[in-house]
Amino acid sequence: MTKYSSYPNSMQSSQNLVSKFMTKFSTGSAVVMAIAIACCTPTMPVRAALFDGPVDRLPAIERDSLRNGQTVVTGEKGKYVAKVLVTASPDAVWRVLTDYANLSKFIPNMTSSKVLESYGNRKVIEQVDTRQVFIVSIVSRTKLAIEETDRKQIDFHLIDGDLSKMEGYWKMEPVSSVPNRPANQVLITYTVNAQPSDSTPADAFYGIFKDALNDTLQAIKNEIKSRG
Repeated sequence: MTKYSSYPNSMQSSQNLVSKFMTKFSTGSAVVMAIAIACCTPTMPVRAALFDGPVDRLPAIERDSLRNGQTVVTGEKGKYVAKVLVTASPDAVWRVLTDYANLSKFIPNMTSSKVLESYGNRKVIEQVDTRQVFIVSIVSRTKLAIEETDRKQIDFHLIDGDLSKMEGYWKMEPVSSVPNRPANQVLITYTVNAQPSDSTPADAFYGIFKDALNDTLQAIKNEIKSRG
């Protein structure tokens, strides 16, 4: 009888041991699982940094257009922002953008471009643009003051010419086509405010000027590529 009466106590003891073991196991498993999740899940700042380049921050339609080799032009009434993405080094892009004396050789409708004054990173250039609108040839001259920030930006403003206003800047930003890899591309941004003289129909001027921005940036992209 004694033998049989001790059986339930043994069972209860065994069950208590199993229960304690399972509790410890479950707790330990939860801790291990939490550590695994924490290690495998990137924190938000790191994740954001991977896709926070100058092209990544643009609206999706602009990102896709640039990465497909197209030019993006936005704005109205003389105030425009034009962008193009080129596969080249900053040095190669800079050499083309600052080759003022030869711009007329590859930019459409620019018939003349020359440096009038040069003082280090400050220059004065004169450009002549000629366009055929129906049967009328329209010629415009601009004299611009230039200030260069080496391989980053070129600021300009009108000091004389046939327009009432022309000011803005060219900006260069290195871009990596693969996150966390060295930059192998450059985003070129041309921001401009150009206003016609009182004698020029504003709507016609705005349309012509905006259409020309696409041709200008594509020409610059092609020139950078041709120079290697």
